[in-house]
Amino acid sequence: MANNYLEFSEVLTHLNPAEETWLRQQMEHVVVFGAQEYLDGEVPKDLDPDDADWSGIRAWRNLDDIEYPDEQGFEYEFDDGSEWDDWGRHLWLYAEESGEPQHVARLVQTFLRRFRPDQCWSLTYSMTCSKRRVGEFSGGACFVTADEIKWQDAYRFVEEQRQAFAKTKKRESAHE
Repeated sequence: MANNYLEFSEVLTHLNPAEETWLRQQMEHVVVFGAQEYLDGEVPKDLDPDDADWSGIRAWRNLDDIEYPDEQGFEYEFDDGSEWDDWGRHLWLYAEESGEPQHVARLVQTFLRRFRPDQCWSLTYSMTCSKRRVGEFSGGACFVTADEIKWQDAYRFVEEQRQAFAKTKKRESAHE
């Protein structure tokens, strides 16, 4: 049996205290009843979390396209950087086995909208397999701004090139 992995590692650099506080809050699991939001484990005894209007990671609360709102889809750590980088206080976003780059991209886009609307951010990822299985290796990237997220993945790129090649060959055959 083979294991497949989706891995990435990227940083969001030069965080100020307000940005870090906001990011930490976005990663909290919350339970929502009407307009009232409770941290997981702090729901009043008279409310049943199973009856909540919504529960999950706060960052995904207003996003309709997050399939599993209870899962972050990545690991993270805050760090002060080192003498070898120029990151300052930063957030390290990573996945060692099974990551969700879409979740990271949505979090960063919301962050950019709120704090840095004139900046951009990018992430590359790899898709690997523990066995040398044909077709089980790939990768991709996303480019994030406050207004949009652009994606490119290896499978799509190869398929687009195949289709373009087939069209060219078909036209050449028609002219012979």
